[in-house]
Amino acid sequence: MAKIEQGQKGAQLLELAHEAGRKARALGADEARVAISRARGVEVEWRDGQVERVQERTRRGLSVELFVDGRYAAMSTNDLRPEAVDRFLAEAVAMTRLLEPDPHRCLPDPARYAGRADVDLQLCDASQAEVTSDARRALAAELEARVREGAGDLPIVSVSSGVDDDWGESARIHTNGFEGWREGTHFSRSVQVTLKEPDGRRPMGWSYTVRRFQADLDAPEKIALEARERARLQLGAGKLSTGRYTVVVDPKATPRLLGAFLAPISGAALQQKRSLWDGKLGAQIASKLLTIHDDPWRVRGLGSALWDGDGFATRPRPIIEAGVLSTYLIDDYYARKMGVAPTGGSTHNFVWAYGDRALSGLVADVGEGVYIDRFLGGNSNETTGELSLGCAGRVIRGGQLAEPVTEVNLAGHFGALWEALVAVGNDPDPNSSSGAPSCVFEGVQLSGV
Repeated sequence: MAKIEQGQKGAQLLELAHEAGRKARALGADEARVAISRARGVEVEWRDGQVERVQERTRRGLSVELFVDGRYAAMSTNDLRPEAVDRFLAEAVAMTRLLEPDPHRCLPDPARYAGRADVDLQLCDASQAEVTSDARRALAAELEARVREGAGDLPIVSVSSGVDDDWGESARIHTNGFEGWREGTHFSRSVQVTLKEPDGRRPMGWSYTVRRFQADLDAPEKIALEARERARLQLGAGKLSTGRYTVVVDPKATPRLLGAFLAPISGAALQQKRSLWDGKLGAQIASKLLTIHDDPWRVRGLGSALWDGDGFATRPRPIIEAGVLSTYLIDDYYARKMGVAPTGGSTHNFVWAYGDRALSGLVADVGEGVYIDRFLGGNSNETTGELSLGCAGRVIRGGQLAEPVTEVNLAGHFGALWEALVAVGNDPDPNSSSGAPSCVFEGVQLSGV
């Protein structure tokens, strides 16, 4: 791929997007939202001493959202030849005319596009273009080697690793005044270890690291050690007696609980009357220990952005303040349907009010309980708050992690669960935009299954 200056690249894609918008309007669209993107990525999968799969992903595409005579449609194509784009737009406008009207579908008020922050988010690592196939394979092999070199008598059946990096850019315009361009990279490394027990069970341990810049990734030895030890600590896992426990949740598992808790604050859930938190703005819905702010301007943040899905300029904002619900997440479309002002339907990078202890300190403080390091499926109901999740982890005894347990079910109400939050760690997971730390909950219903 030829190297092009950032400004030139942005101008090229933006002009293509503007041209598509002009053509759509000439064909009869009242307004249009156009996005053009291109991306390239490479993934290497390695298993037990050899390459299992190499996948190169090269993608480009054009998507349009059309507003025609009160009707709306969203369509896309990956054929960007000029004659193909002309044909695609003509067919898209014609098909949109056949749909039922939706009076709430239109582009946002252009005034809401103003005020975009002048912040260099540093989302693109130029070194991605220099990564070679040999380097990816060597790193994948190193991850396996580091797992095995410290395994001792661990009954390893298989070790698999993955190395992935990608680059992408996109330009977007609205025919009523918005335009934006962005470029970004992602790098990830992962490893999975499979063991075999005498009874035939095959516990697995895993670890991964994800960053915008490859220099920020966790070291291979750290990833390998965590995966190996996760697998080791599952050997001999048994059942847990049904009861109520104080539970410590690992930072990598906390987002599953947080996602269930925040799902009802979306505009879709509120408008469709399936939100537990309808009418709760400004009310206490969680423990006073829970404070979460959204930071869209975090440098190198996995979820960072200067504008949201509607083109609105982003701003840092509170989501939960000392357990009080501070905002709903209502995009422009659902705001129109509800007859309220939009608040922005997107979140980016969460920042919590962190405590002063990491996982080991929280476990020591708990004394007796259960540590959950992963969830294994389940469901939650954003209307009623009912929650049922499979999980696994270890017993906490005498302030230490003891025997492993599996096939455990966590059941209850996610509102009550977050009201029972009694401690927050200082160990947010850097591999996630959720910013989630270890969390301690009291009186959680767990049962063996």
